[in-house]
Amino acid sequence: MTTADIEHQILLSSGLDRTANFEHWRNGVASLFEATPANGDLDGFSADLASYNLGHFLIGASSATAQNFNRSPELVAATGVDHLLIQLYVKGECAYDADGGIGKGVAGDIVCFDLSRPMRSRTTDMDIISLILPRAMIRLMPRTIDDLHGARLDGATPLGVLLGEHMHSMAKVAPRLAGPDGSLAAEVASVLVSSALSAAIAAENGTLMDSNLQAIQVFIERNLTNPALSTDMILRQFAMSRSVVYRLFEPIGGIANYIRERRLLLAKLKLASVGTGRGSVARLAYATGFPSEDAFSRAFQQYYGIRPSEAIRNAESGIQLKRRMEFAEENWMQPWLDKLRATA
Repeated sequence: MTTADIEHQILLSSGLDRTANFEHWRNGVASLFEATPANGDLDGFSADLASYNLGHFLIGASSATAQNFNRSPELVAATGVDHLLIQLYVKGECAYDADGGIGKGVAGDIVCFDLSRPMRSRTTDMDIISLILPRAMIRLMPRTIDDLHGARLDGATPLGVLLGEHMHSMAKVAPRLAGPDGSLAAEVASVLVSSALSAAIAAENGTLMDSNLQAIQVFIERNLTNPALSTDMILRQFAMSRSVVYRLFEPIGGIANYIRERRLLLAKLKLASVGTGRGSVARLAYATGFPSEDAFSRAFQQYYGIRPSEAIRNAESGIQLKRRMEFAEENWMQPWLDKLRATA
């Protein structure tokens, strides 16, 4: 396979004036962040980027001058994706606020951001390698994954060195990864990321999941929008007894509650995608696997404390932002994020 066989985007600052370089860069990362130069103007600005879409994951290497990055609640609603962004700082450092979690990463460190949540950061001049994986590929308990937003892995630890070197290698061979190779690379990356980040936040709390529970949770994630998804469907799929499945899910609130919670989180991500006209609540209910609008509305209000119709209206600014993003010819990132899928 060659680079020509793999969807990719290359941005080179050479040959571009600073304004053009910044506009290409800003539009390219618009689905991840609103980017602004740290000093407030384009004096000395430069940014280079090589990014690859491997279908199961995205990986890119970039080099840029100091900037501010902001992922606002409106941008989260507009993009509507449920992926993790893992960034290795090869050079430079960042100070960040991950939805209230304050942290700092220095050269060699690996920082994780949950793209379903707001964040902001300020960086120095930097060289970074970025990896984006669907949440369903992370082999950790869901509540542990929720704690990954803003998690920092010390680059000097053994797992930090291992994951950092692997990200270097993946970025290097990305132009030749396609088909089965890309799928295998995604599986390896998910294992390393899961192990390394669990060590970074709470290794002593048993964050690695039972293999049966992991398999069922992956199956649930891939069938959330299927109204037929149920305990009985899972029993048939995995040839397990009801008591075994109930015992597996008991520590995390039970299987029915788990499915409902994952569907409600998906609904929150899709608020900006259903429009604000008549029938928007029903469209959101059926798009997230609920059997009826009434069942969805009751569950949504109980979980979030707000009616779904109200939440949809509040997402209007995100809808407007998404429309503007769709008109930006150089926003190639959004289609990549929308189509990103977990390995089979």
